[in-house]
Amino acid sequence: MEFKNYIFDVDGTLLDTYSVAYRAKEKVLKEYNIPYTKELIDLGFASTSLKSLELCGVDVASNLGKEIVKKENQYYNDFSKEITIFPKMLDKIKQLHLNHNLAIITSRTKEEVINEPKLQPLLPYFDYIITASDVVNPKPNKECLEKLFSLSNWEKQDTIFIGDSVNDSKCAYSYGIKFGLAGWGAVSEVKCDYYLKNIDEITG
Repeated sequence: MEFKNYIFDVDGTLLDTYSVAYRAKEKVLKEYNIPYTKELIDLGFASTSLKSLELCGVDVASNLGKEIVKKENQYYNDFSKEITIFPKMLDKIKQLHLNHNLAIITSRTKEEVINEPKLQPLLPYFDYIITASDVVNPKPNKECLEKLFSLSNWEKQDTIFIGDSVNDSKCAYSYGIKFGLAGWGAVSEVKCDYYLKNIDEITG
């Protein structure tokens, strides 16, 4: 598996955020006495953080739901000092950067990317960074890929999107590019062209 262009998701792919996100969600669900299972939370994480709350019966559009989401975000920020770059990821990105084009596509906002200290060692090696702030319709919509390809001279057949969630997979397939599932961060099965058990399996 070798391509000219590599696209990476952030959470669950470049950064190990699962335990922090899970603890924050578990804490808020317990606080509001909302029944949950690990399976429901993980199933939601394969899509979006909000999806996990919805699967546990939270109406995220209601006033109570918005309160719960806000409280969860507070807990996430409290725990965020525990976030790390996945082992070997920085070395792999440095290696790929020597002979390949790199991009980030994330559901984080531009501000969230800029203000994430654990991301800063990685960012200089990426040619393009497309955040939720740069599009009207973030992942799984293909708009972020349309924007990336409008800015670059990349070809679809030379490109792979590596991510950990169903939103990443849907985004890649909707635009017609290959998808590699980040097995080191994925918490559920997701449709993919390549299952990457570990970071060493990213070749290039």
